[in-house]
Amino acid sequence: MPVSTTGPAARASLILGVVITAVSFIALLVILGLYFADIIPHQSLYWATLWGFPAGFALMCLHLLLSLGRRRQPMS
Repeated sequence: MPVSTTGPAARASLILGVVITAVSFIALLVILGLYFADIIPHQSLYWATLWGFPAGFALMCLHLLLSLGRRRQPMS
């Protein structure tokens, strides 16, 4: 039985998506912490959160689509 492995593009999109989403989540936690400390967060934290989550999830969805496409290819 052949082993189905993902290609380098799918693997790179997954790793990049997870890293971007993790950085966005950390930025969100920093924003919340600064909010409760009554400090105004820097705008880059908002940018990282607002753009990072959709970009990270889009890259992880791309990984799923690339993996599905690779698995559906006929074995030769």
